[in-house]
Amino acid sequence: MSKTKLALDVVADLRSLANSIETFVLGQQTEIKNEPASKEKKAKKVDTSVEENQPTLEELRAVMAAKNRDGHREAVKAIIQKYGAENLSSMDPKYYAQAMKEVGELK
Repeated sequence: MSKTKLALDVVADLRSLANSIETFVLGQQTEIKNEPASKEKKAKKVDTSVEENQPTLEELRAVMAAKNRDGHREAVKAIIQKYGAENLSSMDPKYYAQAMKEVGELK
């Protein structure tokens, strides 16, 4: 593995960790206030946490670029096209997490 890929993997992991910590802290704030959470609020929290764990275009681009450099150019291109896009910039953000998972599984 190249040093660049390892560094990009660390960056992606740190972003994911930061999102998880933020979600945890926000959850703790709600408990401290002893606010009874209605069903609407609980549903809203779940939706928010899903969006927070969604990778950004930049994160996905970095991981895909690393896989391109590792010789998976065609596989990366196929993943982008699988989600109805000609290039990464035109991919619908709702597919970023799925695409990130698939790219991560390339060996």
